[in-house]
Amino acid sequence: MKKLALLGLLFLFQIGYSQQQDSTEVVSPITLKKNEVRLDIVSLIAKTRFHVSYERFLNKDFSVGLSASLAKSKKAKDDFEENFNSTLPEYEINPFVRYSLSKSQKTYYFVEAFMSVNGGKYKELKHEPSILGSNKVIVTDDNYTDLAIGGAVGYKLYFSDKFTVELFVGVAKNILNTDVSPTYVQRVGANFGYRF
Repeated sequence: MKKLALLGLLFLFQIGYSQQQDSTEVVSPITLKKNEVRLDIVSLIAKTRFHVSYERFLNKDFSVGLSASLAKSKKAKDDFEENFNSTLPEYEINPFVRYSLSKSQKTYYFVEAFMSVNGGKYKELKHEPSILGSNKVIVTDDNYTDLAIGGAVGYKLYFSDKFTVELFVGVAKNILNTDVSPTYVQRVGANFGYRF
């Protein structure tokens, strides 16, 4: 009987110990760092577009952030001036919210909802009657500002618990000045960052 009681006591102790171990969660050093800044090197080299982002991690699944970009491409400007494009996007400001699709903190996929305040220049053709009775076409340049709403998907990978590489792709639709602004705004990048 004493042996049975001792075995029962050992069994209860083992169950209690294993439950205590299961409730102890290993905290990744990455989750202790709540802020991250990133720079899109690929866009800077390929498109002459400066794109910088800040992200604040609320918990292991959700984060919020803000990114901004300025475009100064000579090719895009030349295409606009030579009437190959009717719009010339110059800037974007993107507030976003992200949700992690995996439990790993070192490497994960995410989905993102974002807004884009975007602007630049547009060309408009105006027909004016001339003295000779035919229409004269006048090309005018003006500025546009619009608001787009959209989504993106991406992948993030950490090195040494602080350096990150991030790839993402997304699209948003402009909703305010659709007659002069581009219909869609793309959100594509390859970012390199630092988490602190």
